[in-house]
Amino acid sequence: MVTTMLAGAMNYNNNLGFGLAFTLGGLGIAAIYETHRTLNGLRLHYLGADPVFVGAPLRVCISMVNDAPLPREEIYLSWAGDTESTGGRIDSGKSRLVSLALPTYRRGFAVIPPIRVSTQAPLGLVRAWAWVNLDARPLVWPRPSAINPASFGAGEASTSSGQRNSGDDDLAGLRAYRPGDSPRHVAWKSFARTSELLVRDYRGGNPHAPLWLDWDALPEKADIEERISMLTRMALDEQHAGRVWGLRLPGTEIAPAGGDDQLQRCLRVLSTAMTEAAPA
Repeated sequence: MVTTMLAGAMNYNNNLGFGLAFTLGGLGIAAIYETHRTLNGLRLHYLGADPVFVGAPLRVCISMVNDAPLPREEIYLSWAGDTESTGGRIDSGKSRLVSLALPTYRRGFAVIPPIRVSTQAPLGLVRAWAWVNLDARPLVWPRPSAINPASFGAGEASTSSGQRNSGDDDLAGLRAYRPGDSPRHVAWKSFARTSELLVRDYRGGNPHAPLWLDWDALPEKADIEERISMLTRMALDEQHAGRVWGLRLPGTEIAPAGGDDQLQRCLRVLSTAMTEAAPA
């Protein structure tokens, strides 16, 4: 447009046309410099990401810091290949906290893709951008099984003495049906939903005795990810019930304990257990 305007001004020897063409051309060149200046010197700090279960979005927190004497307008962050962005104005000497949602598809340490930092300020004629790679591996917890793992045979978890007590005192959960089980203990409602024959399992003895969540006590037909999911569900249930419990995995054993710290330790171990065998 500026070139056509300049050609017309030269053809008709119009001074106002020359002035307008040169003014618009100068604004375009200045916009290139100013847009670059808006990004130049901006600092980004990775503030972490709280662990989530597989399937939930991982919230990656980033702080954008403006040390320049002038405000920075329309600074936006987005993932590579993502059309949605978040951000805005950053005043001089201030910072802006931005949270980016990252989908999760598998347990373990998540790989954060490159982040695009872009702006079209001040005139919107050009766009400046840069790519930032974060050296961070936030943790993604395994997806818990939808049913209490006791229904898959995890009810064979032992007490601290190494023996499982049975009785009619407390309902421990559900387990797979075995020949000889009483029909009155069959969970018929669960059978109607899942077509899997499950039996209500009762535990007597000391309710405060520590339990072991044992990898080897799970059914052999369950694969690695199914077992990890079952143990995750049982760990959450034991912690919610306020019990003392421990975890046994091939080559790893976490001593019985209780509370949030025990749950965090076990979830971290379950998140990274046998990851070389986990599906991509």
